[in-house]
Amino acid sequence: MKIVGDLYSFISMEENNLILKNWLQQEKVFKNNLIISRKRPTKDSVHDLRVSVKKMRSYLRLKEQFTGDKWKESFSKVSALFKSFGRLRDYDMSLTLIRKFERKEHVSFIFFKEYLSVNRSLTRKWAKQEAIKFNEHEPDIFNEQFNFVAGTNAEVCGKIIQLSAMRIKKVKNLSKHFQKNAHEIRKQLKDIYYWLKICPKDLAENFINLKTVDRMLNYLGSWQDHIILRKKIKQYVKDLPKKNEEKEMLKTFEKKLITAQKGLVNKAVKKWKELETKKPIHSNRIKSVPQTPIESEYIHT
Repeated sequence: MKIVGDLYSFISMEENNLILKNWLQQEKVFKNNLIISRKRPTKDSVHDLRVSVKKMRSYLRLKEQFTGDKWKESFSKVSALFKSFGRLRDYDMSLTLIRKFERKEHVSFIFFKEYLSVNRSLTRKWAKQEAIKFNEHEPDIFNEQFNFVAGTNAEVCGKIIQLSAMRIKKVKNLSKHFQKNAHEIRKQLKDIYYWLKICPKDLAENFINLKTVDRMLNYLGSWQDHIILRKKIKQYVKDLPKKNEEKEMLKTFEKKLITAQKGLVNKAVKKWKELETKKPIHSNRIKSVPQTPIESEYIHT
């Protein structure tokens, strides 16, 4: 007898349901890192838990396209934990960036690093408490819902290709003002990447070069880290005296961060242009899966 919501009761079903299979994999990653973080949230456990939530959230958006089911309210407690861990991750990345700059420029931001470290320590304590209080079975409520995704694996992947083509068209429009829309472009590309990774590798790669998409996401992720660090610098320097040596050094550093940000966006733009100039779908892909009107429009744009 199958127990509704139990992770392991779905093992036999997942073989015939690609989305459910990937959901359960990420749910396992989430729970494993939640257990680690209850003892002490580490840089790796925080990163891995957050990535698993990003993927689960993306799969829920995908499921909504198949079933029409809304999910954000039911997922709100997971999202709250994600945000709590995100604050800790932001301090980790800001410290990583500042130390990298120190080594490169042979300078030292002793007090700013102390400010970041103290806040990181407090944020880690709060994240640990959130992990302890969190009900690890919270995501289980979605397990059975994935069984209502109708269609064979081939049909599901065909739908994923169609939905991805729609997202690519949206990115194409957003890319006209890439710098302004970089955050939304990153969001759209993540769904494209996570959805296509569900499908067989050959099918996905015949549709779009996933390595190039991944590289774009890395550039835009680093771009976002630079933005967060700049915000933390602004918060810190506003309380410093007008005449302060570290304040002046941080202003110089912030200018270099802005330059670095532009460079990262330019690299992402370059990769996007590579995707635009390459033929997105090979002839064997077109023969193997009937094209939808949306796919056909994408191929010829």
